[in-house]
Amino acid sequence: MLNLDLMLGIRSHISIGSHVPGKLRLKVGIAALANPKVVEYVRVNGFGPPRGQVLPGVTRSRFNPLTRSMTMEYDRTVIEPELLHRLFSGGSDEEFEAAANRLADACDIDLAACRY
Repeated sequence: MLNLDLMLGIRSHISIGSHVPGKLRLKVGIAALANPKVVEYVRVNGFGPPRGQVLPGVTRSRFNPLTRSMTMEYDRTVIEPELLHRLFSGGSDEEFEAAANRLADACDIDLAACRY
């Protein structure tokens, strides 16, 4: 998983394409893909969680480079659809951090340990 600082830096380049509970499609701006830290992460891990790690609640993720969209299917009993929506729907940095921390708690992820 990308670290919180990097996520804060690229979040303005990511928007929600569509969202129904259990399936989220994100549109990724070209500027996010040009970020060297994002490029390195993708080179090492692809578009999923870091190699060897599982993101609880996420059942599938895929990226389409032609449309620059990422689709994530998730278990809505683990991840609250509204919380995930809030994470990517804009708002202040504080709202983003609060949603990211609540999501990390729900999925039992230590954001401080995320290095990319």
